[in-house]
Amino acid sequence: MTHVLDRLQSDGPQEIRPLAPYVDIVKIGWGLPLLLPREQVRNRVRRYHECHLEVSTGGTLLEYAVVRESSAQFLDEARELGFDLIEISDGVIDLSRSQIEKLCHEVRARGLDVLIEVGKKNPQNQLSLRETLDRLEHARTLNPRKVILESRESGRGVGIYDGEGAIKWDWVRTITAEHPAEELIFEAPHEAQQIALLMELGRDTNLGNVAMHSIAPLASQRLGLRGDTFGALRSGRAIRGPPATKFLYYLLETYRGLDQSELMRLSRLPRRTVQSALVELRRQGLIREGASLVDSRRREYRLV
Repeated sequence: MTHVLDRLQSDGPQEIRPLAPYVDIVKIGWGLPLLLPREQVRNRVRRYHECHLEVSTGGTLLEYAVVRESSAQFLDEARELGFDLIEISDGVIDLSRSQIEKLCHEVRARGLDVLIEVGKKNPQNQLSLRETLDRLEHARTLNPRKVILESRESGRGVGIYDGEGAIKWDWVRTITAEHPAEELIFEAPHEAQQIALLMELGRDTNLGNVAMHSIAPLASQRLGLRGDTFGALRSGRAIRGPPATKFLYYLLETYRGLDQSELMRLSRLPRRTVQSALVELRRQGLIREGASLVDSRRREYRLV
């Protein structure tokens, strides 16, 4: 999933149209919808819909409404303006678990879907890793579309990023060990952060707060069309089965077409184990068997 930030600095729908197949959600960030006449907001959302994209509010806008005790009015108006998703966050204010649960219920009662963001915006008031894990666990029990890991637009000193914008890999690996990465969106405003997360977690990693001008670079990185990720990205697909099955998938992802003898040599596994793993990978629809491009007498296995 690619989750893009609209800062109202360009004609977003027109700019995004040629690249719409590489985008999933557009967030009109912060409280920016309040800066425009309502009809302009409605038209902007409609034009994103014409590109077959979903549109989300920013979490700060809901926090602003909560403080003003007007969350019900905000949700009614968001639905009327055509928004598809409401982002629930407490990056600035503090919300209790019961408040978050109530907001989720109120959003869904209006036929809208929910994104829940975990994290604080102030670099001086950050959650600990344990607090982050606990909040992620609670958020996932509410079955949102995705849970977003806060980073802000700066990508520095917040969440999984240190003060220089480098990724805190111990955090990422601990988080993904306890929570499936496919259920999370990692906000990654900088292209270097996007590349690093794709390299570590796979080409299908959900990335958020992507700038408009980074849509094409990110799509090309996911497809391995740039030097950073050329031939280096893994799919991030969930492979079921014993370690041998997963190891053979890794080899096929790394070396592309291989026959049984090559797989036996590289893996040092017995023929029967290799054959069993190949049967399982085919059953899961992950690989296909075909003639070698070099020698038509050989049967090779490739990823689907």
